[in-house]
Amino acid sequence: MKTLNKTLIAAAMLAGAGSANASIAYDQSGSNEAYLAAYDITTGKTFNFDTGVTYDNLVANENNSAFSLNFDFSGDSNWTNFITGASLSSIKYVVAVGNTNVGAAITLDSPLTPNAEVNQGIFFGADVATAISAHAIDINSKVIVNNAQNLSTLALDSESPGAGQFGEATTVWNSWIQDPTASYGQSIGFQLGVLDQTDGHNIASTFAGKWQLAGNGLTFSAPAVAAVPLPAAVWLFGAGLMTMLRANRRPSMALAA
Repeated sequence: MKTLNKTLIAAAMLAGAGSANASIAYDQSGSNEAYLAAYDITTGKTFNFDTGVTYDNLVANENNSAFSLNFDFSGDSNWTNFITGASLSSIKYVVAVGNTNVGAAITLDSPLTPNAEVNQGIFFGADVATAISAHAIDINSKVIVNNAQNLSTLALDSESPGAGQFGEATTVWNSWIQDPTASYGQSIGFQLGVLDQTDGHNIASTFAGKWQLAGNGLTFSAPAVAAVPLPAAVWLFGAGLMTMLRANRRPSMALAA
């Protein structure tokens, strides 16, 4: 597990440095890669980023409280273009990965309904995994058009559809049942849906950590450890000890006089 964590963190640092990479991997398997899609409605710009972290890697760390990722966009020209002049209060974002054979994962804080039939396939059925993968194809098309193997792309609402615009994936993250889009600066959970091959339903669960798009980067970190309050007996013991110390000092002061 430690080796896996170090590998993923190293990959995150490499990605943040803006190194070249192939487009988002999607092949209907656990090797599909999670990506970020951030949108500013005021400028009509969509920033897409391939994390390079696979569905299988994320699932393997679902309950690992030590698992963390850190992506630095400060050297990414597409991010600079996106964030310059953006209205931070209007930015929405999603981190998602689809595995059409197994399930999907997406940023979402509200509880999931594990039955795909109840949700009409909106979340964590094959339809969702397929839609997430289809959006990856749109993002990749922009990379190919520009003939640049970058980890990120920038898409404008004014461009022809299918170039990775956030609005092209509204069937996934702006459904009438749940809205999984998070606000810039918000720390949000990561929900996993795994297809139960025995009956076609979905088993839903929640990752230990949370994603956050803030400043000039994207992070995934375990929840902060809550402070454990000291028992009342400890405070009483401390107060009693101080009283005894003060009582012991008084005779000494009298002798000195």
